[in-house]
Amino acid sequence: MGPAVTLDALSGDRNNNFNLLRFAAASAVILGHSILLSGQRTSSLGWSLGYAAVNCFFVISGFLVCRSFCLRGNLRDYLACRTLRLYPALLIAVAFCVFGVGLWMTPVDPATFLGHEQTRRFLWHNSLLFVGQVEIHLPGLFSRNPYPGQVNAPLWTLQYELGCYLLLALLGAPTLLLAAARRESILRAIVTLLALVCMALFLANVASSTPETGIVANGVRLGAMFFSGAALYLWRQHIRLSHSAALLLVIVIVILALSPWRSPFVVTTWLALPYLLLYLAYVPGGALRCFNRLGDYSYGLYVFAFPLQQLLVWYLSGINAPTLFLASMTCTLPLAMLSWHCVEKPALALKPQRYSSASTIR
Repeated sequence: MGPAVTLDALSGDRNNNFNLLRFAAASAVILGHSILLSGQRTSSLGWSLGYAAVNCFFVISGFLVCRSFCLRGNLRDYLACRTLRLYPALLIAVAFCVFGVGLWMTPVDPATFLGHEQTRRFLWHNSLLFVGQVEIHLPGLFSRNPYPGQVNAPLWTLQYELGCYLLLALLGAPTLLLAAARRESILRAIVTLLALVCMALFLANVASSTPETGIVANGVRLGAMFFSGAALYLWRQHIRLSHSAALLLVIVIVILALSPWRSPFVVTTWLALPYLLLYLAYVPGGALRCFNRLGDYSYGLYVFAFPLQQLLVWYLSGINAPTLFLASMTCTLPLAMLSWHCVEKPALALKPQRYSSASTIR
């Protein structure tokens, strides 16, 4: 690649580093949870490793999902693709938590456990995602662990992922009646405005001395990441991926991280994240690209790791964070590989293959 290439020239290339980036983000979530589940606390940066990794997931998702919406130009196909990507592995993971880990670990008889209201909520809410608040607890499990009752904490983010999918569909659906070029132009304006508003609210909150948490704050934060990624796709013809720009951003972030100025560091880091992720996705080549041939094991790592980590903490009391991380990866990676090859990849093969004229927009 030359000094700088437009994102548009690279975004159609399937030979990229997205699988590697998502694998790294999923591994970072597992490492972050290993630190917490071993009874330790995170650094003084103001967020956990898992927090940062989930932000990365949402930026990547926003970019790729928006690309899918624009290329397909068909709401039914778009929703079918999102359903096939999100739900098959999720349903297996939910069943694994209840009928595997839950029945193994429950201190009561199986009938009482399965009939418990909290168990029913876990199955119902997590299987559908949009029915009330996602439930991460099962009754009576892991009572002496640092986080008692929690069986699959990462599932809470999937509710927001689905929400971003649906919001993008809602915003983009009226544009599907227009010609392809006009359609993308209007969607670009809408998505960019939403990304700017969400990012401004998120940065104002996270840079404050007492950041708020909760449903609204999480929605704003993850919406900012998702729609920033989507906006970068829609502005791809005007964005150049440059070695010098990426290096400059990294240098500025490092300098601010070493300075006493927390707010500028926070704001710069999250503003730079979408650009840096896409730079890493498309620019570095060579041996890194070999990882792309293995498959996308990130989703399996994400939805299966936490219950296995809780089991390890339960049976290996006092386990430290590095050991827990290595043991968690060793136990979870085979499940993630099975999930990809036996569940996720076959499900994705069912996706509609047709594309609209939007795929020719330049």
